[in-house]
Amino acid sequence: TKGSLNHLTHQLKKTSKQHFADISEVVKLAQKNGIETNVYLEDWSNGMRNSKEYVFEFLEFLSQQPLKRIMLPDTLGILTPGETFEFVSEIKEKYPHLHFDFHAHNDYDLSVSNVMEALKAGADGLHITVNGMGERAGNAPMSSVVAIINDFMPNLQTSVNEKALYTVSKLVETF
Repeated sequence: TKGSLNHLTHQLKKTSKQHFADISEVVKLAQKNGIETNVYLEDWSNGMRNSKEYVFEFLEFLSQQPLKRIMLPDTLGILTPGETFEFVSEIKEKYPHLHFDFHAHNDYDLSVSNVMEALKAGADGLHITVNGMGERAGNAPMSSVVAIINDFMPNLQTSVNEKALYTVSKLVETF
């Protein structure tokens, strides 16, 4: 809690109650204008390691909002596969009715393993990239994730055409 409260009070200069009220107002405004809302929990992985109570306080608040998706990012690519499974499982167990996407960075070359564990734990969606391109060491590459789903996770289906991935990869590489 200390790390998240420090962020709230020093960077945002708000209490969690004030922060949640601001988010609620933005969500209401979006809904009033016919815009569906997704929430990105910046640095969620560090939050789960160091401020789990705050993450669950935030998720409890978010569970009462009309949201389409909540993204769980491993913003700095620090999670191990075991932590990914544990953290996503814990959240999905408590909030099975909410849609959670997982977003893995590849700083320690664990993004694909972490995606696999997030899927096993019940993640509803993934944020992946063509050729693994992204900040720092990149993100989980679509080609590897699709191969893992198709080859090792028979209970899951993807609509990605594996044969087209090479062409898409070369196109992105060209740009």
